[in-house]
Amino acid sequence: MSRRVVITGMGAVTPLGVTLQSTWQNLMKAQSAIGHISLFDASSFPVKIAAEVKDFDESSLYLPEEMEPFASRSTKFSLAATQEAIENAGLLLETLDPTMFGVSLGGNEETSKLSDFSNAFREDNLLQSLHNRDLSYFNDSYHLARIWALRRCASTTANILSILYNIQGPVSTSSTACASSAQAIGKAMRMIEYGDADIMITGGSDSIITEFSVAGFGLLGALSKSNDNPEGASKPFDLKRDGFVLGEGAGILIMEELSHAQARGANILAEITGFGTSSNAYRITDSPPDGRGADQSMRSALQDAGLDPEDIDYINAHGTSTLVNDRSETQAIKKVFGEAAYGTPISSNKSMLGHLIASAGTIELIVSAMTIQKSLIPPTINYEIPDPDCDLDYVPNEPRKHQVDAVLSNSFAFGGQNASLVVERYYDA
Repeated sequence: MSRRVVITGMGAVTPLGVTLQSTWQNLMKAQSAIGHISLFDASSFPVKIAAEVKDFDESSLYLPEEMEPFASRSTKFSLAATQEAIENAGLLLETLDPTMFGVSLGGNEETSKLSDFSNAFREDNLLQSLHNRDLSYFNDSYHLARIWALRRCASTTANILSILYNIQGPVSTSSTACASSAQAIGKAMRMIEYGDADIMITGGSDSIITEFSVAGFGLLGALSKSNDNPEGASKPFDLKRDGFVLGEGAGILIMEELSHAQARGANILAEITGFGTSSNAYRITDSPPDGRGADQSMRSALQDAGLDPEDIDYINAHGTSTLVNDRSETQAIKKVFGEAAYGTPISSNKSMLGHLIASAGTIELIVSAMTIQKSLIPPTINYEIPDPDCDLDYVPNEPRKHQVDAVLSNSFAFGGQNASLVVERYYDA
């Protein structure tokens, strides 16, 4: 029998709040975090809205001065969420075996702002200096560090955490677009199950609300252009949906082998019991209309958990608010759940949070664990006009009181990568 894996700590920095508690409270208020972009001047862009993290205070972060040049906005979100998760778990780091302590994070390469380039290459004669092999320009490396490849690597955040917390066990980064942090959690689960670690910091972070990302996703036609109604822009499964809304944030879980958690008297919040992953093998930017790939991911997660579809009390959907994805996910759920699909509550946190890309899967799993604890299902807001092709129960507009013991959480990414996780109420069996 494989080792059981439990959640003992959680932390979050999201557009709805810079702590887990504030995020949850605003979700339960059915509040949208989407507004006009302030991180850069988007006045000339067709898309002018995003879900930004607001009122984020960096002053409480522990970050040595020598690491500051490598710490992006995304990394700082992750540091804050990690601090909260460690406190939430009641961890005494000095008591842990560092060789059995690991990190598995999901993340993207950092996306630089235009101002980063203008600051780094601010001299008109830079190319001439390089041609003449005069490297004195680089004596002041601070600005260059902001676009240096090492800082921009997806793995940098995990490396910083391992140094800060003396983590000498497995350190891993998953960079698979919107499935990144869900796959990172699955990998952390496996590392604990197989005995590679007793305790893992896992989750993900992302912050790509920049000129490049907004322009790129916009050119793909993937983003909502509801600039006049930002709070109503993300409307998963609604007939009038016109694209997703870019978001940012971080979510962190402390996951432990059960006996390790019990030995230190930890408060066990939930148990991770299933992980499935697959590929659509279809297209880079589209989901297959028949739900291929996503169905396999869900089936694998249920099989791993030893559950039948009827055992799932709630599905935390990927639910991006794009025309194709929401129909594809609905079809995949029907293929896996059959008639049970029509009686299973489904909702999309992205209706309120926006799409947090590499960190989306973690935040949604944290919300799933909170749903189990509170017996409250977060709604899909802005749901007004049913789509005939999306005809399931999407918990429209208001939270719902409901006994929830098992949740299936989906993350489906550009490129066709899929990840599904099952989280259950913990029972000391």
